[in-house]
Amino acid sequence: YFHNATWQLLSQGAEARIWFVPTYTTITDASSSSAHAAAICKERFLKSYRHPSLNAQLTKARIKGEVKCITKCCKNGINVPHILSVDLSGMCIFMEFIPGRTVREFLNVTLGRYSSKEQECICLSNVAVEKAVSDNPGIEISLSMQQAMTVATEIGSTIAKMHNINVIHGDLTTSNIILRNLSNHDEDVLHPQLCLIDFGLALTGCTNPEEKAVDLYVLERAFISTHPGSEDLVAEILRSYKRVCSSSDSVLQRLFNVRQRGRKRECFG
Repeated sequence: YFHNATWQLLSQGAEARIWFVPTYTTITDASSSSAHAAAICKERFLKSYRHPSLNAQLTKARIKGEVKCITKCCKNGINVPHILSVDLSGMCIFMEFIPGRTVREFLNVTLGRYSSKEQECICLSNVAVEKAVSDNPGIEISLSMQQAMTVATEIGSTIAKMHNINVIHGDLTTSNIILRNLSNHDEDVLHPQLCLIDFGLALTGCTNPEEKAVDLYVLERAFISTHPGSEDLVAEILRSYKRVCSSSDSVLQRLFNVRQRGRKRECFG
């Protein structure tokens, strides 16, 4: 494809390469073009084990599906990268570059700051944090703990809004959620702006509570495996999800069933 020396390869997975494009240029007509800010190029590559015609068919369908999910989220006020252009022949999606830090990086910093006393006081909501302080005079709840809980609340709300429009992400991990305003928040207060990325496994038109429950289960397992001791953050995510999701009762009941199946697989293989 038309890579050049200024592009930087950020990552490569099983399905695609992610490139940082310092200057994204739009061709407005045959004789002129305009330069924009930095962009991200998601380039899907050929699979040598697939028949070429099948490979082209599957790749185009997946690119179209990903763009459709991102566009639907964007139209419904969910924070996702804006699509700049799509090149089906080059198997590329160009989208807005989101400056910030992944939630994984953020939590690795904030969770690492907790003392043993603070760990005991990780609570399920801001009200619970205040109660913990009043019940345990002399224990100082750190700013980073409150920030982590605030981010957890926003994660639950964002996922609920996505599920309300029947979009399933398919790969909810803390690496696929970006905090985009860390450099602009007040020293004492964090008002997180979360951006969901990597919709490569996303689906739209999903009304089945089971599919939404599996989406939550993937995130829950990602938290527990990547951020040990974050169970209360997961509980806050689910609490926030329940407040916002219109079908939360059926989804959370299915989540309980999905967990049970997961535990059986862990025990018996």
